[in-house]
Amino acid sequence: MKPILRKVDTGHNYSFSIREDIYPYLYNHWHYHPETELTLIRKGSGMRLVGDSMERFNDGDLILLGADLPHMWRSDEIYFQELPDLQIEAVAIHFKAEFWGTAFLELPEMKGIKDLLKKAKNGIRVHGRTREIVSQKMEAILHASQVQRIEYLLSMLNLIAQSEEYTLLSSIGFASTYNISNTDNINQIYTYTFNNFQNKITLKEVAAAANVSPNSFCRYFKSRTLKTYWQFLLEIRIGYACKLLIENNLSVSQIGYTCGFNNLSNFNRQFKIITKKTPLQYMKGYSF
Repeated sequence: MKPILRKVDTGHNYSFSIREDIYPYLYNHWHYHPETELTLIRKGSGMRLVGDSMERFNDGDLILLGADLPHMWRSDEIYFQELPDLQIEAVAIHFKAEFWGTAFLELPEMKGIKDLLKKAKNGIRVHGRTREIVSQKMEAILHASQVQRIEYLLSMLNLIAQSEEYTLLSSIGFASTYNISNTDNINQIYTYTFNNFQNKITLKEVAAAANVSPNSFCRYFKSRTLKTYWQFLLEIRIGYACKLLIENNLSVSQIGYTCGFNNLSNFNRQFKIITKKTPLQYMKGYSF
């Protein structure tokens, strides 16, 4: 199964799509689309996968994704309980780079935005003051009409292009080697792993979930993601540990075992490799 091609409805009266989403949870699978995407997670938390990048997302996450870049957002497990006072809120803009005409991007005044759209092929996380300003404009564009929509979009892209407050997500290697035409069972692997990462996972079990033989599974996964499966699993476990440490409701040892580590020393060692901090240092950074 290859990444799912999403067809974005731009509506009959507009050249690009602006959408406000309010859902019990996000789990939109590993997918791609020909439109560039600017998404603000107004409210919610979970894991965000962009190319070969995997990070936690929280309230205020602002991401710019280039055309055909595979990605997914998956909410934390608590959202799947569909509690009445817990939901995901997001604002998403989808547009094709040529919607304003191919000559427009060739104007000298558009060089910054043109370069930004090239960088977006790796995925971009916007932060700092730039994120705050662009997020405000994301809310405002929901109520804009006619040419004002284009003015807002240009303004947001220009703000990001002129800022240094952003981080590239996926590696250059992924963007240059990933082929969306490849037959792919990555969704099955991701689903199985997110559902079972707190338990012991064997190569045989995860290979069966992907309908791949155990002998070829590791090579298969790395060819699609540019990382080993065990690195991917470790990143999920550490990401979940970060969430639990911030919440500060469990001891470090309880968190380690909850996240699938079989002993505390291994948890501490792997956590520091990924985050450059010990679990206690990470927890203290969020103590008030």
